Amino acid sequence: MSSSRRRVRSARRVDASLNGIVFASHQQVFLIELLQEHPHDVMTHLKAVVFVRPTRENVERLSAQLRRGTYGEYHVFFSNIAPDGLLRHLADADEDELVKQVQEYYADVVACDRHTFSLDAGAANSGLMSPARWTRNSSAAIDRCVEGIASVLLAMKRRPFIRHAGASDSARRLAADVHRLVYEQETGLFDFRRGEGSAHLLILDRFDDAVTPLLSQWTYQAMVHEIFGISSTNRVDLRHVKSLSKELRELVLSASDDAFFAENMYANYGDLGASVKALVDQFQLQAKMTKKIESIDDMARFVESYPEFRAKSGNVSKHVALMSELSAVISQRHLMAASQVEQEVVCGTDRAGAFAQVRDSLQNPQLLEEERLKLVLLFALRYESEIGQIQDLIQTLMSQGVSGAKLNLVRTLIKFGGEAARTGDLFGNRSFLGRASKVVGSLKGVENVYTQHQPLLSSTIQAAAKGSLKLEEYPFIGSQPAPGVSKPTEIIVFIVGGACYEEAKIVAQFNALNSGVSVLLGGSTILNARKFQDDLLRMQESER
Repeated sequence: MSSSRRRVRSARRVDASLNGIVFASHQQVFLIELLQEHPHDVMTHLKAVVFVRPTRENVERLSAQLRRGTYGEYHVFFSNIAPDGLLRHLADADEDELVKQVQEYYADVVACDRHTFSLDAGAANSGLMSPARWTRNSSAAIDRCVEGIASVLLAMKRRPFIRHAGASDSARRLAADVHRLVYEQETGLFDFRRGEGSAHLLILDRFDDAVTPLLSQWTYQAMVHEIFGISSTNRVDLRHVKSLSKELRELVLSASDDAFFAENMYANYGDLGASVKALVDQFQLQAKMTKKIESIDDMARFVESYPEFRAKSGNVSKHVALMSELSAVISQRHLMAASQVEQEVVCGTDRAGAFAQVRDSLQNPQLLEEERLKLVLLFALRYESEIGQIQDLIQTLMSQGVSGAKLNLVRTLIKFGGEAARTGDLFGNRSFLGRASKVVGSLKGVENVYTQHQPLLSSTIQAAAKGSLKLEEYPFIGSQPAPGVSKPTEIIVFIVGGACYEEAKIVAQFNALNSGVSVLLGGSTILNARKFQDDLLRMQESER
């Protein structure tokens, strides 16, 4: 393998589960295929550019192509650090010296938007949430987290100070693994000069805030993910909606190429409806104007603008369809009524009133089982010491036919996400200031009863930006800033167990303040309530 090996640092978007993409080119004609696809005819007149994760499976696939000589040349780009053993294996397979270059191009995460990335851990995510089960079976998922974080650090050219949630074994062990890679195993690769303030990597545990993934969401991006799901490729699957035309049954929501979505991804439900109506009104106005074609010049101008006009039409149709389906589901499942009770449970101070509202909601036949279960889980988290009331609610669900496995989620959630297991002040009841602010908030009332809750991440990043995170709650692994230099200029947050789009909104809003500190949010996956409950169920099953 007479190739050069070079490291390229970038933060471009890449699917975290990348099995390898081959771009075969000749005179600007491209053939794009997955590395694992069945071999086709040998095409030695083409040059292949291979972008692939540096895994043994992928190198085996690439080696098979090299031995077969599928293409005339290979230019290999690994998305992360390529171990020497894999490079030697690749060199041994390249007997005809088809590989002309090998580079490391650090882009081994899913970039959800400008401020958020994910590793798209899938079913393996549940194994990350219980460190007691960090065995050989879950080692691949743990390694994937270390690799993903390393890729981000290399792309950004950062060697950060590393902190973690003190009460979390998962966060501590992952922080230690990242520290070992950055400061011991690959010191030369991470030898970046630190500026004043520097970057901090803060590794958190999803169980420190199990409330956020359980709540109904009311901002555009989070709401779509909660109700329909957004895939790692930003696709929304609406194929179950037979009334939609074929081109609207799978939609792409990407802020990078959809101006309306970029402007409204954090808009609440009410404002979103007004924005969609304005978009439709604008389109209708433009459509009326284009009908006035009275001359050849008018036709020429129309044809010239037709591609843009057509793209605008498609954008209108997409958001109108999404808004219409969201509205239908919200109405059918009575989500606004359920959400109001959720917010009262997690943000209110009237325990008796919250219990009464949850108990009444469980008797509402219009609420689906998953909405009723969420209410009980939230009440158990908020008032975990009220064992009698929690048992009453569980008995009600049992009488309604809810499975034993789902009822056991109450116990599992308190075990891993209860007050004794958490870092931070989730409900604002550990300090006088937190308790006082809750009382004042309840007296003042709120502008929107559906969006009262603020994720714990909001107060965490604000404290981190000010340099006031408590050392005993968020200790450093290894070195820490010199005395008097506690404020970071960058904070990279990674949540073991997954982040939420509601938290992505918090980070985007924080960054928009231009406070001198920028925040990047990452997670092992992007959660919604259903995914979170599925992970909890898998945890229970594995503990038997």
